[in-house]
Amino acid sequence: MTETLEQRQAATAGTADSAPAGVLGTGMWTGTGRGATFTWVHTPENGRTRGLVVLAPPVGREAVQGYRALRQLAMLLAGAGYCVARVSYRGTGDSHELQPQDDVLRVWERNILDATAQARRVCGVEQLPVYGIGYRVGGGLLARVAERFDRVIAWEPVSGRTFVNQWSRLRRATLPEIPVTDGVDLMGLWLTDEQARELSSLPDPRTMGARPENLEVHREKDQPRAKIMYGVDSLDVRVHYDVLEDLLRQLPREELVPLTGTGRGPRRNEFRAAGGTACAEEIVAVTPRGYPGILTGPLTGEGSLTDGGRAAHDGAHAAIAPRPGMPTTFFAPGASEPRDGSALWSETARRLAGLGVASLRADRDGAGDRALLWSDRDPNPYRDLNAEALREQAAWLAERFDADVVSTVLCSGAWAALRAAREPAGLPVKGMVLVSQNEWRMNQAFFDQQRTAYDGDAKLRAKANATTSATVGATAERAASTSARSARPAGGAADGSGAGNNAVANGMVANGVGGDDGARPGAACRLATTGRAAARRALAGATSWGRELLTKGKRAGSRALRRHAPESVWNLMGRNPAASIPDHVLDRASQDRCVVLIVGPQDEPRYRETTADRAVARLQRRGRSIDERFSPGVDHSVLSRTARNELAGHLDELFAHWKAQ
Repeated sequence: MTETLEQRQAATAGTADSAPAGVLGTGMWTGTGRGATFTWVHTPENGRTRGLVVLAPPVGREAVQGYRALRQLAMLLAGAGYCVARVSYRGTGDSHELQPQDDVLRVWERNILDATAQARRVCGVEQLPVYGIGYRVGGGLLARVAERFDRVIAWEPVSGRTFVNQWSRLRRATLPEIPVTDGVDLMGLWLTDEQARELSSLPDPRTMGARPENLEVHREKDQPRAKIMYGVDSLDVRVHYDVLEDLLRQLPREELVPLTGTGRGPRRNEFRAAGGTACAEEIVAVTPRGYPGILTGPLTGEGSLTDGGRAAHDGAHAAIAPRPGMPTTFFAPGASEPRDGSALWSETARRLAGLGVASLRADRDGAGDRALLWSDRDPNPYRDLNAEALREQAAWLAERFDADVVSTVLCSGAWAALRAAREPAGLPVKGMVLVSQNEWRMNQAFFDQQRTAYDGDAKLRAKANATTSATVGATAERAASTSARSARPAGGAADGSGAGNNAVANGMVANGVGGDDGARPGAACRLATTGRAAARRALAGATSWGRELLTKGKRAGSRALRRHAPESVWNLMGRNPAASIPDHVLDRASQDRCVVLIVGPQDEPRYRETTADRAVARLQRRGRSIDERFSPGVDHSVLSRTARNELAGHLDELFAHWKAQ
């Protein structure tokens, strides 16, 4: 079944507008211009439906971390006979950004209601029930408009105040070296001070004074486990299908009726960039594999926007294309996250379109809306499939436009681009912008092993086991100590008679041991148990110390080798994909193309430790076009608003002054 669905996605995405969206779904634009939002719609495979379910997601990083769970839930719901609309609010995902004057709660409520109305139309379910499931902040938003739904489920709800406070503290704690300039930075979501106050006023549905009668709250008793789906690093996320099935069972099971719509809405949105340039964005399928993506760029030819900012209705569609002499680019996020990169690349695409650059952001296999049903975790981001995906996306742009192609890629996306350039098939680009690139080992097997360490469920179990072991050990030690004290003679009787014997007897009775013969063996057993536990701890400590010493020795040897090996020997070693050596990787990447490395303070130590700076200097002396930029405000994942503003400055400068290669 999985292969059939994947084949269907590649075959139908973006081509058969008359075919139903299906379980895997398809995207559409809700609204127009700079107020447009992005909605992903799923429909049942058998052409029969019970109604519509609207999924209101979390915001900020929780939207990224909870993306997989919501997509899996949507596909399960579609399989159970529901049409499903996954909403994306302004300022999140692929939707357009918030404006400083926007009332954030009213805008997000309107985004939900507009997407709901449009999904009902395109699915042909206007007369059928409509239900809502809101995840985290989404639960509070749905509670405010609960009267517009037949039933609402607030799933792991949180108040706006708690969300703002938690992520503000996390921003300060994890990125202390990156200053906060203005507004409230929630890592992947930036709000003005007034918008943050508005969001903070959103109540937790559990504490609402007059809770709507059609509102239910779904909250797991095991809260640490619940957080594995939204509150951990994206690579640690695991989807818990028992929870998704519980949510599905909470919905009414209305009779199935014929599905009269396709679930397919507008695939194109036209807007004016900040400088007034007429631009458009179009939902596409990147062939041959059908990667779901969005092409954004300036408009050329007839049929461009009217002065009012709406698309002309004369039947002519202006083409999306870069201005003469300007390049095209494709984006890739870090980890195995969705194509928008916490709204980083959707914002960047629209800004660059105003400069005349056409861009593509598309999901890779297993990520974002390319994830298939029953895939409960993100795949290893450092894999050959991702390199192949970027090669196909670059080739798709090169075939579509007569312009240079540039890769603009972050973290593991940068690794995938370098991996593609290193292979014989190469990467058809004229430039590479590598952001936060600090891993030079081009061997997938190494990262396959590392991937096993990222598992929220496993970490939770390990923590629980460690707590249990510590509790058992402490209990055993207290019991042994008590037994030893009870066994000591009392009253100064050297032979253990009198009161001393009474104390021993009392201790025996308390421990369920009868007679003098059982007293001392019981204490001895406990002492032996404690001794074995202490021996195990000592052995574990010695093992850990040995490993640490070995690791330090390897690092010292590696540093000595990096600093003192002859360049010819070093370059020869770098040809091994298992070696973490940047020289050969950058040598291949910079052949007949320019390379820009943007390095922030979190990555600079590793960058210099791997001698990437020395490799750049050597290649520059050989005439290679490599630009090294140390950017003090750029955090590794480019989540802070400071980092995004700084990166925007770099990219605007690079693309505005691009010279055709």
